[in-house]
Amino acid sequence: MDVRVVEQQGQGDIEVTIRCAPGDERAARLAERIRASQGRLAGYEGGGLTQRLVSIDQVSCVAFENQRAWLCLTDGTRLESPLRLFELEEALDGTEFVRASRQDLVNFDHVRAIRPEPGSRLMLTLDGGRRVLATRTYTPGIKKKIGIRR
Repeated sequence: MDVRVVEQQGQGDIEVTIRCAPGDERAARLAERIRASQGRLAGYEGGGLTQRLVSIDQVSCVAFENQRAWLCLTDGTRLESPLRLFELEEALDGTEFVRASRQDLVNFDHVRAIRPEPGSRLMLTLDGGRRVLATRTYTPGIKKKIGIRR
Protein backbone atom coordinates (compact mmCIF):
# COMPACT_ATOMS: atom_id res chain seq x y z
CA MET A 1 0.00 0.00 0.00
CA ASP A 2 1.36 3.40 -0.98
CA VAL A 3 0.19 6.36 1.15
CA ARG A 4 0.96 9.92 0.13
CA VAL A 5 0.06 13.32 1.54
CA VAL A 6 0.23 16.14 -0.99
CA GLU A 7 -0.22 19.68 0.32
CA GLN A 8 -1.47 22.20 -2.23
CA GLN A 9 -1.67 25.94 -1.95
CA GLY A 10 -5.31 27.11 -2.06
CA GLN A 11 -6.76 23.66 -1.26
CA GLY A 12 -9.79 24.24 0.98
CA ASP A 13 -10.68 20.75 2.13
CA ILE A 14 -9.15 17.29 2.35
CA GLU A 15 -9.67 15.10 -0.71
CA VAL A 16 -9.07 11.36 -0.42
CA THR A 17 -8.77 9.13 -3.50
CA ILE A 18 -8.31 5.39 -3.11
CA ARG A 19 -7.04 3.52 -6.16
CA CYS A 20 -7.17 -0.24 -6.08
CA ALA A 21 -7.69 -3.37 -8.08
CA PRO A 22 -11.34 -4.23 -8.75
CA GLY A 23 -12.95 -6.05 -5.84
CA ASP A 24 -10.27 -5.21 -3.24
CA GLU A 25 -12.15 -5.43 0.07
CA ARG A 26 -9.40 -3.57 1.94
CA ALA A 27 -10.14 -0.43 -0.05
CA ALA A 28 -13.85 -0.56 0.84
CA ARG A 29 -13.04 -1.00 4.54
CA LEU A 30 -10.49 1.82 4.44
CA ALA A 31 -12.99 4.18 2.79
CA GLU A 32 -15.62 3.25 5.38
CA ARG A 33 -13.24 4.03 8.25
CA ILE A 34 -12.52 7.45 6.76
CA ARG A 35 -16.25 8.14 6.43
CA ALA A 36 -16.83 7.08 10.05
CA SER A 37 -14.21 9.55 11.21
CA GLN A 38 -16.31 12.24 9.53
CA GLY A 39 -19.48 11.16 11.35
CA ARG A 40 -20.94 9.07 8.53
CA LEU A 41 -21.26 5.36 7.88
CA ALA A 42 -21.98 3.47 4.68
CA GLY A 43 -24.24 0.48 4.44
CA TYR A 44 -25.83 -1.58 1.71
CA GLU A 45 -29.56 -1.78 1.22
CA GLY A 46 -31.49 -4.77 -0.05
CA GLY A 47 -29.32 -7.47 -1.54
CA GLY A 48 -26.15 -5.44 -1.20
CA LEU A 49 -26.47 -3.53 -4.46
CA THR A 50 -27.13 0.05 -3.36
CA GLN A 51 -24.78 1.84 -0.99
CA ARG A 52 -26.24 4.47 1.32
CA LEU A 53 -24.39 7.00 3.48
CA VAL A 54 -25.97 7.82 6.84
CA SER A 55 -25.02 10.09 9.69
CA ILE A 56 -23.97 8.23 12.84
CA ASP A 57 -26.78 10.11 14.59
CA GLN A 58 -29.26 8.04 12.54
CA VAL A 59 -27.78 4.74 13.76
CA SER A 60 -29.31 3.46 16.99
CA CYS A 61 -27.16 0.33 17.21
CA VAL A 62 -24.90 -2.02 15.29
CA ALA A 63 -25.80 -5.70 15.53
CA PHE A 64 -23.75 -8.70 14.43
CA GLU A 65 -26.04 -11.36 12.99
CA ASN A 66 -25.48 -14.13 10.44
CA GLN A 67 -21.76 -13.33 10.08
CA ARG A 68 -22.52 -9.68 9.12
CA ALA A 69 -22.57 -6.33 10.87
CA TRP A 70 -25.90 -4.50 10.47
CA LEU A 71 -26.49 -0.79 11.02
CA CYS A 72 -29.90 -0.47 12.69
CA LEU A 73 -31.30 2.96 11.89
CA THR A 74 -33.78 4.90 14.02
CA ASP A 75 -36.44 4.56 11.30
CA GLY A 76 -36.27 0.75 11.50
CA THR A 77 -34.15 0.26 8.37
CA ARG A 78 -31.21 -2.13 8.50
CA LEU A 79 -28.12 -1.65 6.34
CA GLU A 80 -25.34 -4.19 5.91
CA SER A 81 -21.94 -2.73 6.79
CA PRO A 82 -18.79 -3.59 4.82
CA LEU A 83 -16.82 -3.38 8.09
CA ARG A 84 -16.54 -6.01 10.77
CA LEU A 85 -17.90 -5.23 14.22
CA PHE A 86 -14.46 -4.62 15.79
CA GLU A 87 -13.57 -2.28 12.91
CA LEU A 88 -16.78 -0.33 13.47
CA GLU A 89 -16.01 -0.16 17.19
CA GLU A 90 -12.56 1.29 16.44
CA ALA A 91 -13.97 3.72 13.87
CA LEU A 92 -16.66 4.89 16.30
CA ASP A 93 -14.24 5.37 19.20
CA GLY A 94 -14.76 8.80 20.75
CA THR A 95 -18.46 8.91 19.80
CA GLU A 96 -21.52 8.00 21.87
CA PHE A 97 -21.31 4.35 20.79
CA VAL A 98 -20.58 1.83 23.54
CA ARG A 99 -20.08 -1.94 23.36
CA ALA A 100 -23.01 -3.78 24.96
CA SER A 101 -22.13 -7.39 24.10
CA ARG A 102 -20.03 -9.44 21.70
CA GLN A 103 -22.76 -8.86 19.10
CA ASP A 104 -23.87 -5.27 19.75
CA LEU A 105 -22.69 -1.67 19.76
CA VAL A 106 -25.23 0.86 21.03
CA ASN A 107 -25.53 4.57 20.31
CA PHE A 108 -26.04 5.96 23.81
CA ASP A 109 -27.91 8.96 22.40
CA HIS A 110 -30.74 6.55 21.51
CA VAL A 111 -30.96 4.70 24.85
CA ARG A 112 -34.32 5.52 26.47
CA ALA A 113 -34.26 3.15 29.46
CA ILE A 114 -31.81 0.97 31.37
CA ARG A 115 -33.05 -1.87 33.55
CA PRO A 116 -30.88 -4.15 35.69
CA GLU A 117 -31.12 -7.85 34.90
CA PRO A 118 -29.98 -10.93 36.86
CA GLY A 119 -26.32 -11.82 36.55
CA SER A 120 -24.99 -8.23 36.53
CA ARG A 121 -26.47 -7.57 33.10
CA LEU A 122 -28.43 -4.56 31.85
CA MET A 123 -31.38 -4.35 29.48
CA LEU A 124 -31.10 -1.28 27.24
CA THR A 125 -34.26 -0.03 25.56
CA LEU A 126 -33.60 2.06 22.47
CA ASP A 127 -35.70 4.45 20.41
CA GLY A 128 -38.39 2.50 18.60
CA GLY A 129 -38.60 -0.14 21.35
CA ARG A 130 -35.60 -2.26 20.31
CA ARG A 131 -34.06 -3.97 23.34
CA VAL A 132 -30.38 -4.91 23.69
CA LEU A 133 -29.05 -7.04 26.53
CA ALA A 134 -25.72 -5.73 27.82
CA THR A 135 -23.66 -8.64 29.13
CA ARG A 136 -21.75 -8.48 32.39
CA THR A 137 -18.43 -8.13 30.56
CA TYR A 138 -19.53 -4.80 29.05
CA THR A 139 -21.76 -3.54 31.89
CA PRO A 140 -18.90 -1.65 33.64
CA GLY A 141 -18.32 0.44 30.50
CA ILE A 142 -22.00 1.37 30.36
CA LYS A 143 -22.10 2.20 34.07
CA LYS A 144 -19.04 4.39 33.62
CA LYS A 145 -20.79 6.13 30.70
CA ILE A 146 -23.75 7.06 32.90
CA GLY A 147 -21.58 8.01 35.87
CA ILE A 148 -22.28 5.11 38.23
CA ARG A 149 -18.69 3.79 38.18
CA ARG A 150 -15.35 5.42 37.63
